Amino acid sequence: MLSPAKIKCLAPAMLLFALTAACLLGSFGCSQGKGAENSARPDLIPMDALASLGPLERPAVQFPHDLHTAALAEQNQDCSVCHPAREDGRSSPLFMRLKDTSREELEELYHTNCIDCHSKTGLEGKDTGPVTCGQCHRRDSVYTSSRQPFGFDKSLHYRHIEANENKCENCHHVYDEESEQLVYKEGTESSCRDCHRSRTEENRISLRQAVHQDCIGCHYELSRQQPVPAAGPVDCAGCHDRYRRLVIKVIDDLPRLERNQPDFVLLSVAEADLDASKLNTVPFSHSAHEGFTENCRACHHEALSACKECHTLAGSDESSGVTLQEAMHEPASSHSCIGCHQEQETKPGCAGCHGLMEQDRLSERTCDICHAGPSPDILASVRSNYHSLDDFRPSADDVALSFTADEIPESVTIGTLSEEYTAVEMPHKKIIDALTEQINSSKVARYFHGREDVLCEGCHHNGSIGREPALCANCHSQPFDERNLFKPGLYGAYHRSCIGCHESMGMEEQAKCITCHPNKIETAGASH
Repeated sequence: MLSPAKIKCLAPAMLLFALTAACLLGSFGCSQGKGAENSARPDLIPMDALASLGPLERPAVQFPHDLHTAALAEQNQDCSVCHPAREDGRSSPLFMRLKDTSREELEELYHTNCIDCHSKTGLEGKDTGPVTCGQCHRRDSVYTSSRQPFGFDKSLHYRHIEANENKCENCHHVYDEESEQLVYKEGTESSCRDCHRSRTEENRISLRQAVHQDCIGCHYELSRQQPVPAAGPVDCAGCHDRYRRLVIKVIDDLPRLERNQPDFVLLSVAEADLDASKLNTVPFSHSAHEGFTENCRACHHEALSACKECHTLAGSDESSGVTLQEAMHEPASSHSCIGCHQEQETKPGCAGCHGLMEQDRLSERTCDICHAGPSPDILASVRSNYHSLDDFRPSADDVALSFTADEIPESVTIGTLSEEYTAVEMPHKKIIDALTEQINSSKVARYFHGREDVLCEGCHHNGSIGREPALCANCHSQPFDERNLFKPGLYGAYHRSCIGCHESMGMEEQAKCITCHPNKIETAGASH
């Protein structure tokens, strides 16, 4: 049954239908604007404000925001038609109100204003929107969303620093409990999402409201003084349309974003946990990692503070129980060291070897590569002795080959399976040189591969590396051993390693048998 508020707000629409039925069927029944049917839009906003006040009786309205702002612009009107001004002069992000009230008042607010506007526009003979419940509250929306989430990377941040003449207070603030006001405190600048969450909580508005309120509010004010492109976007598509985002100017050579962060640090547990910590500290180049990330949240996902402040050895309420060990080593998290590094291993230059390795399993020497710093019990007395990763780089003797470069064979003949196919002449030295070049082109790879012998382990795994490494057939039997399901037979081992490597590295050459070894019968026939 319709509430009195609904009946009241629908009355003008019902009367209008009775007087101009034919017009309404043409203008309202089949479209919501020119070319709008079944279109993908980046500006769809679900009108679900009532959901916070109880269950919705009908599906939320999918509101095409830019369609409405464009219609207003044609009438020389602006955002103030729908969004009243707040005390600070900026537009409220809420429709026709400064704050949410009761369910009944919100219901009447939306219905009366939306339907009245659509009805008036229709009487003027213009394309307009729906005026009945079922045309707005649809289960099968006229539109589909093409909205792309918007990220504020270092390039955009730098452009805003320049535009604001280094006045960080124009954007950054914290809540001062004594004055009960938002104030700026130098050196505490942080990401908006450090305080503003996905939903409004107590006196903190949601991240979406905060961003649209301040960012669009600022752009809107500037647009009155200069052209919109220079002032920044004021429509949804300007930030959330993937094609519009492609034309956003990117600053490549960026100066470092300073916030009193260290260039180098020895990562350790919190002071209270030092006595319980067993592993050595981790030398960490903060400045080097900044160059590989789009923003600080790549690592500092909650706040711009040291990991150990939230993540303790045993876990804490601040970290939702996630321990420091889990935070640093969780393979499935892009915020962790291991998780981020494993993402690097999926790149074509690395995947040839790493794609075939057992995933999420660290090698025996991985702990020592990272935990190469002083032990926690002497950290306080020696911390000042270390200034960069160079203090921990291995010496030339530690990384040298266990054999001379001249002893690396140019080619290797693989003929174990030559009863059926001709032997494979593998360009051994050429492959090593190509992989070495890949490693040398990556700072991460150069640091973590350490010993030059490690390159050999990509193929010669689980065995000692030397002048004459063990043959594949020493471990991989022929045929397949049904008693060891996780160890392929010799045939499978060769093809999995060679073809798997080629595919992982995106090599153009297709994996065909005759690419490596022509069939004996075909070769014999050709020689006659």
